[in-house]
Amino acid sequence: LAALQYLDLHRNQLSSLPESFGQLAALQSLYLHENRLTSLPETFGQLAALRLLHLHENQLTSLPESLGQFAALRNLNLHNNQLTSLPESIGRLAALQYLDLHRNQLSSLPESFGQLAALQSLYLHENRLTSLPETFGQLAALRLLHLHENQLTSLPESLGQFAALRNLNLHNNQLTSLPESIGRLAALQYL
Repeated sequence: LAALQYLDLHRNQLSSLPESFGQLAALQSLYLHENRLTSLPETFGQLAALRLLHLHENQLTSLPESLGQFAALRNLNLHNNQLTSLPESIGRLAALQYLDLHRNQLSSLPESFGQLAALQSLYLHENRLTSLPETFGQLAALRLLHLHENQLTSLPESLGQFAALRNLNLHNNQLTSLPESIGRLAALQYL
């Protein structure tokens, strides 16, 4: 299977993946959503050609540090899992444009999150976030940000650095004020 580029195993009953999964070196698109996966093998990071990864609607509680090795990854869908944290290595996903983490159990984000320079669409709604790292404002390419239905009490001043942000959803949080910098969001069309 060394030449395999597209693999669709979604809507099965998979609870684990073999360590040999990392040997699919040419794989570009991988659909593993709607299974019963609770973890991923550390060798998963060896899928260097991967551009699209759908892991939503599984039972993942954590992600391997090797996730940061996906240098070509553009689309990562992890919604509807049981993730409580993200590895620091997530910041190394330099090509990532779309990230969906909604409906997990995240209470915080790693500082490295701000390194996702190509990120355009970010879905973090329906988690347990109470704050955002100050590095969050470094997401310069961000156009869409969904943070609704969390437990946010404040937003970082760095939020005002989102020059490309068009859509910001903040409803159903515990915000008592907004940062002054929110007025600098010149491209914002929906709040």
